[in-house]
Order: sequence, then C-alpha cells, then structure tokens
Amino acid sequence: MDGKMRMVQACILAIVSGIYYLGVPGWAGSLRKSNEFKRSEHFVDYGEVYPAKYALGPAATLDAHTTYYTKQMIALSASDQVLTIDYGVEAAGFPFFEVVALSAPTQIEVKYAEQWPALAEPQSDGPWTYTNGLANTFRVETFNLTVAGRVESFFVQGGQRWQTVRLLTNTTVTFSAVGLKATSAHVPVGDVPGQFATSNAVYNGIWALGARVAQVACVDAGNAPSTWQITSEGALIRGQQTAQSVKGATAGNYTLAFATKIVRGGTGWKVASGFRPYGASFILTSDYPTESTFVNTNRTLLPPNTLIFNYGWGIFNQTSAATGWNQYFELDEDVHEGQWYNISTTITANGYNVTLDGKSLAFVPIDEAAYYASSAYFGSGSATGGTWGFGPSQDQEAYFKDVTVAAENSTLLYANSLLANSTLAEYNVAPLDTSVCLDGAKRDRLVWTGDFYHTNRVIAASTLRYDYVLGTIKYILSWQRQSAPYKGFVHVDPMLGARPEYEDVFLSQYAALQDYQDLFLSGVGNYFRSSGDIAGLQPYWNQIKAQVTAQLASIDPLSGLMVVTNGYYFLGPSNGSAVTALGAHTLRKLVPLAQALGDDAAASLYEDTANNLSQAINDKLWNPSLGVYSLSLDAPSNYSLTAIAFTILSGTANSTQASAMISRLPELRLGVGYKTNSGDADSGTTQLSPNTQGFLLEALFQAHRDLGVQNLTVAKTLLDDLWSKMVTQNEYYSGASWEYLYPDGSPGIDLFTSLAHPWGAAPTYVMPEYVLGIAPTSPGYSTWEFRPLLQGLGLTEANGTVVTPYGSIEAKWEITGTGDSALVVATVPKGTNGTLVLPDGADAQCDGQSYRGGHVKLHGGKRTRVTITSGIAK
Repeated sequence: MDGKMRMVQACILAIVSGIYYLGVPGWAGSLRKSNEFKRSEHFVDYGEVYPAKYALGPAATLDAHTTYYTKQMIALSASDQVLTIDYGVEAAGFPFFEVVALSAPTQIEVKYAEQWPALAEPQSDGPWTYTNGLANTFRVETFNLTVAGRVESFFVQGGQRWQTVRLLTNTTVTFSAVGLKATSAHVPVGDVPGQFATSNAVYNGIWALGARVAQVACVDAGNAPSTWQITSEGALIRGQQTAQSVKGATAGNYTLAFATKIVRGGTGWKVASGFRPYGASFILTSDYPTESTFVNTNRTLLPPNTLIFNYGWGIFNQTSAATGWNQYFELDEDVHEGQWYNISTTITANGYNVTLDGKSLAFVPIDEAAYYASSAYFGSGSATGGTWGFGPSQDQEAYFKDVTVAAENSTLLYANSLLANSTLAEYNVAPLDTSVCLDGAKRDRLVWTGDFYHTNRVIAASTLRYDYVLGTIKYILSWQRQSAPYKGFVHVDPMLGARPEYEDVFLSQYAALQDYQDLFLSGVGNYFRSSGDIAGLQPYWNQIKAQVTAQLASIDPLSGLMVVTNGYYFLGPSNGSAVTALGAHTLRKLVPLAQALGDDAAASLYEDTANNLSQAINDKLWNPSLGVYSLSLDAPSNYSLTAIAFTILSGTANSTQASAMISRLPELRLGVGYKTNSGDADSGTTQLSPNTQGFLLEALFQAHRDLGVQNLTVAKTLLDDLWSKMVTQNEYYSGASWEYLYPDGSPGIDLFTSLAHPWGAAPTYVMPEYVLGIAPTSPGYSTWEFRPLLQGLGLTEANGTVVTPYGSIEAKWEITGTGDSALVVATVPKGTNGTLVLPDGADAQCDGQSYRGGHVKLHGGKRTRVTITSGIAK
C-alpha cells in the first residue's frame, strides 16, 4: 500500500517536554508538568488540526472570517473575551493551547460543538450520557492556566467543527497556537485516494461528506485511551459519565462501599444501574475551596457540601437521553478536598441509605427511582437491582479505591482495590486495542454492526483505509457467541472500552436489532466485492458461516419469511418484505466469497436459500393492486422504502415490480426527503433517515442500470433536497454526513444529532458506481464495467478515481456538442480489464473502430478514449 493510501499512518508519539495536563494528583486548580499520564506507545500520530478561521470579540459569532495562521498570536482580554474557532469541517482530538503570556493566573471555559447553534447553550451539544465512548462526556470544560507552556485536555473530543474559548477572569492570556492533537486522520478530501467530481458543485460536496466522515468516525488502536487513570492511590477519575462494573449485573439489595478523595469539586457514583449508565445516580460536592474551585462552577445545579440524587442518566438532561428530577440533600458539615472519605450506599425496598464515614448522610426515598425504572427501556429495569459505577460530574476529579459490595446478610459479594489495570476492562473503559469504525464521531461512539454496511463501502470509495474495515470485522467477530443463547450471533453495538470476555453481561445486545446481523454480513460481502481480499477474510470464514447459520434459523418454516421471536428488527417487522429481502441480499453477497474460498457447499446453500426467500416474498407479499410489496403479512396495505430498496437490491423484484414500486414513492414524500413507511406520521418532527434513504438511493440507480427503469426523479430528489441540506446550511455544516434530518432539513434529533455519522454517506459510494459508472464484475475489480450515466441527473460531466488492488482506475465522461455526443476516457491499471457499455443505439469511435451500441474493451495498462458521436437522448 503506497503512502497516499496509508494517509500518514503510524508515527509513534513521544511525550513532548512542556505538555501540561489538567487535574493531576496533588494539584489544586492549576497546571503542572505531568509525567504520570502518557499516551499509549501505539498512538498513531496524525499531527495537529488548527482552525481554518477565527474571530475575537465580546461573544461567539458565526462570522469567524479571520484566517488562522500557525504560530499566530491570539490574546483574550476584557475587550475580547471570547475566541470563536471554526475548524471548517469536523475534526477529532485532544484540545490544546500553547500559552505564551499570562498577566496572572487565568481561567478559560472551552465549548465544543458540531453545529453552530449549540454554542449558545450552557452545555453546548452535550453532555453525552448514553455511553462513555472513551471520550469526554462533556462538551464544556474549564482550564486553569498558571504558567506558559502547552495545555492539553486529558480527554478526547470526538467530533466538532466549532469551538469557543471564553475568558473567565479579569486577566489577559496570549496563545501562540490553539487546536486539536488529532486522534483520527484529517486529510483534505481532495487528497484521499478515491475521488469523484461532477459538473454539479453540490453533488461534489455530498460525495465529500463520506470522505470526511470515514476519517473522523474511525479510530486507530491506541488512539482512544482509557478515561480512567489507575494510580498507586486508586483510580483517578476526572469528570465523566459513570462507568459500570460488569460484575454486578445480577446484584440487588446490596450495600456498595468505597473510599474516595476529592481532588476538585466532588465525587460521583451509581447503584442499581444497567451496563448503560442508567440508574440511581449520586454526586457529593466539596466545600469548594477558593484555591481549586473554578469561577464558573454552577452552584445552583451543584451547590457545595451537598448530596445530589437523580435516577436516570445523571443530573443533566439531553435530547433522547432525558433523566429524572434532581433531589438535593444539604450536609451539616464541610466535605474537604484532598481528604479520604468512606462512603456507603445501601439499597432497600424503600430507598437508598447513604453514609459518610459511618454517619448517615441522607435517605433517598425509592419513589423517583421506582417511577423511572419501571418505564425505562435502558437500565436494569429495577430500582433495587443492577450494577454499580463511578464517575464525578463536570470539571470534577476524585480518587476511588477499596470498593466492596455486600449482600443484605452482610456476605461479601465483591471487592476491588481499583489498583490493577484489569479494572479498566471490568468497568468498560479499557483502552482501544483494535482499529474500528464507529457509528458517530461524537456519539454514540459505539461499533454498531448495522452501520458497517455503509461505512466499509464509503471507505472503499474514498479513504481506502481497509485496516479499519478488517479491524471492525475482527472486533465484531471477537464478540460472537460460541454457545446458547444466540449462538453464532454477534453483539450489535459493542462499546469502546469493553472486552468480549464479559459478553454474557450484554446478552440483550445479541437479541436486539437482529437484522443488523445481516447488515454486518452484507458489509463483509461488499468488502470482498471491492477488495478481493481472500487472505484477509479467510481466517474469519468459519465465524462468518456460524453467523449465517444463526440467521437462517430465523426463517419461518411456514411462511418462508424472516421472523424474530426473542428480539426485534430495525428495518421492518417479522414476516416482512424488508428484512426477508435483506436476508436474500446478504446471502447473495456472500456467495462469491464462499466460492473464492472453495466452499461450494456454502455457496450452493446461500444461493438456494436466497432464491427461496425471494420466492416467498413474491408469493406472500407482492400486492398487485397496490403495486408494492406489503410491509408484512400482518400489514398488507402498508409499505416501506426499506422494502422497496432491498427487494430491488436483492434481485427479488423484476423490472415491472420495481417500476411500480418506484412510482409509489412520491406518496412517502415528507419535506426534504421520504418517511420510512406509509404508516409514519406526516409531522414536522418525523425523523428522516439518510441511512434507510441511502439503501433506497442505491436501489433506484440499480433499477435504472440493471432493470431498465428510466425513472430517476426520486434519486435526483434525494440528492437535490435531502443530502444537499448537509452541504448548504453553514450553521449545521460539518463536512460530514448526518444521522437524521427533520423534514425542514435541520438536524433530526436537535443538538443530540450526530453530524458525523457514516450511515448517512451512501452517496459517496453510490455516485462513483452509478453516476461515474465504474463497478466491479468480479471481486477486487479483476474485471469491471464502465457504464456512464450520461442522462437523468442533468450533469454535463463526471470524473473520478476508483482504487483497486491493481492500482487506480481513472475515468471521466463529459457531454459535448449540443448534448447528443460525449467523450469517455478511462486509464486502466495493469492486471485488470474493463468493459465500457455504450448506450443502446449510440454511435461511437475508438482507435479507428466504429461501434453502434454494444461494448468497448478497456485493456489493462492502457488509456482508452471513446467518442460517442450520437445517440445520447437529451
């Protein structure tokens, strides 16, 4: 693999003299040089990301017009209290500042955001309380600057375009540099190996969304360190969402006891929690000594010398992660920083008894917990059962050690000193040891198996970082169940920091979203299609087959359709068209891999089973009066775009059926896009999914190319109206693809929306294959087809680079003359051969030979130029 494809990989970072870290042992509210925290020796150094633009003034501004230059001096003062930073596009890393001058000790508040409107909110677009993600839970953090030098956050910020730095003190501070120590590649999209461009600038921007998101949402082993720090005094935990022990999932009515020493602000813990941090949450604040307390400490939300209780995610509310109400218990004595305390929390049927050094601190009645536990999807489902976890609140720091859990009869159930590194895996905060791609850069930072369907194809069309693809396959399959229940299935969304040795704790995530099993397997098949990588996939073949076997057990012997009995699907209901067509699609994607590995029995089984699934769909679900496949046996009059997409992609639908279904799509139109099924509400808050509409986008182009369906109106609408909104709205633009949209084109889960979500980047792989027209006809492009889309989208030209194992295919086409002729050019690497498919009835010239329709051979090691002289419909 050449240097461009590697994209600046694997420079090991040495610890640089002069780096300062916030919140180290023995330090009260100031910074000092730290030798205690060092990056992993496996850290992949992607350099530093600097702002594209910035502005200084009394408040944050969207109009950050000043160009940023390296080593440029920027000063905050009474007249210029706020620095607004615009990175131009989504970036990830450890925030840093190079301080060159201070008038006195100075405090600054730093906000991070993907979208501009978040900067007006007290918590920006956070906090991210759903999972730890080996990143900062909070999108606002405070720094105390006392000396010149480099200041760097302990935490990764997973994704942001915007940042503000607000001066909190009546001082001045001058920076010579601000930015992010990059944890992911940050290559300009024009420099990634795969390329695509057209005469439509918006389409070019849409393609680039994937080239950006495939960088920022993928993380190298070593570049997501633990958010806990194990020391000789115990676990030093800076302010973050609690991390839960995997060893308490079945515990209940217990007493949790531990020792804690507050470094700054307070300490925090949970009991009766699920493995997700949803449960009984406690924060104990200190007496806020002047020398260590930040001036922006929210004393209303977090008053001093107070125990704060909340049942749910924590004391902060967030869209889609709403939590209970806060209860406050004021202490009658001071809680000192730098002093060890022994805390216990006893769970009873009536509430929670909390003690401090053996003295009763508070009794929290069970009411709030019982109310939220009974109706919550997440958590343990019980106000008195579930595991425990630790994590202080925003800008707080504390040590924890000597944890014990005792049963009602005082029998010791658990003990951990928190002095061993093995603790990190137990609490799901172990450093990342495998390169993977996430569902989103800033959130949820989970390795969702279903999202891999899109992500690996985006990579193949842009960054060519196949190490991430193989790493994700390895990581997902490391979670495969070897025994019942769910033998053969994989965990659908393993957390960063978790380890498969504790897979039994996560059984619910094997039952959930069972069509994600197929989406992942389809992704494996698509990887083989683009790479031809037999050697990379051969070690996993038995595991892949075991996963397929587990999925085949979901075929209903009576209906012949896919069903789920102990879980649920994402794309549609059981005995439905979408999930069954996906099953057929997946099996057909795996047939070439089985054949390449010499497993003819598997290839035959998969082909025959796929044919049977397609037949069952046509026999049981085609509704000729409606001209669509019914949503399911139980919903014969309803239909969905996911069913339309996968019945086409799987080869289940014929030309007549595909044409009929596509003609029904306008009935699903809602605002800038399409709702998923005909039963969804026509509401301004209905979420439009670029994920499912990405499946549809490819299906529409495939129906045009393979089935002769000439209608590209909906495909053009998706590009012009839906994906364009990710490119044309500056206040929301991240340079990456989005998770959801509202019908008005704004982010579809408000501030919670991930604006760097690979599942929204389907156009990045769809347009090179169907618009430029380069598609493999055998795995790894040993043979391929060039079928330019010369009409249908109003384009006058397209060009691109498609990278293969043999080298790059350089291709372009452009409409010439009055629009009835075209020039087509392809440069073919040695070892591979292509076929240019001419429009039916078109006249063409190549190397002195005349053609009317048909094919032109494109030979390896040669540049071929074809002139189409007539026959292109205007």
